[in-house]
Amino acid sequence: MRGVIADAVLAFICAIIFSLCAAAWCVYMVFGVRLVDIDTWIANGREPWMVAQHEALGVGWVNATKVYSPLLSPIEEAGAPPSWAVNAMSPMNQYQPNSRVAALGAGWPMIQVVRVWVTTRNDELFPPSAEFDISGACLEMGKDRLLEEPLRFVFMPIAAAIDAIPWFALSFYALRLYRSRSERKAAANAIRASATLGSPPAATP
Repeated sequence: MRGVIADAVLAFICAIIFSLCAAAWCVYMVFGVRLVDIDTWIANGREPWMVAQHEALGVGWVNATKVYSPLLSPIEEAGAPPSWAVNAMSPMNQYQPNSRVAALGAGWPMIQVVRVWVTTRNDELFPPSAEFDISGACLEMGKDRLLEEPLRFVFMPIAAAIDAIPWFALSFYALRLYRSRSERKAAANAIRASATLGSPPAATP
């Protein structure tokens, strides 16, 4: 039983590490970037944003520009970006008009960690205005700025747990298989050692 618990703990640690490595690999490689949508999002029914969204394998990019002041009366929320981006950028009413907010998320099969950039300055080129974010080049720009100050990373624990499940299963199976083979080998060695000790000495002529 102790061996099972130890293997489960080790498999969990390995799963987290492998999952984070997979997310980092997806960001590093960026396969198959495509434009998902450019549309107006009425956040919270009052906050108009222009939002550009791109996707790649294990990577999501959301670029949002606050284009107008809040509406006087609320309307039905429409055009919302993915929930991982909304959670990372929220609350949306904290931003001034003309704010530009970008989020680069990574993880497979779900986005588990998000890097966020915010600017209100016109002399800063990144993140650019969402209406010009068509080609997907901004995602590459974000990848090159992952570690620039100020750093703002948002971790998604539920998504991280889901991403870790297949890695946990593989790691646990490999550890149990290795332990089982080691135990069988140790048992076979013990039997051979016991047989050697218990056998009568060879007769001398």
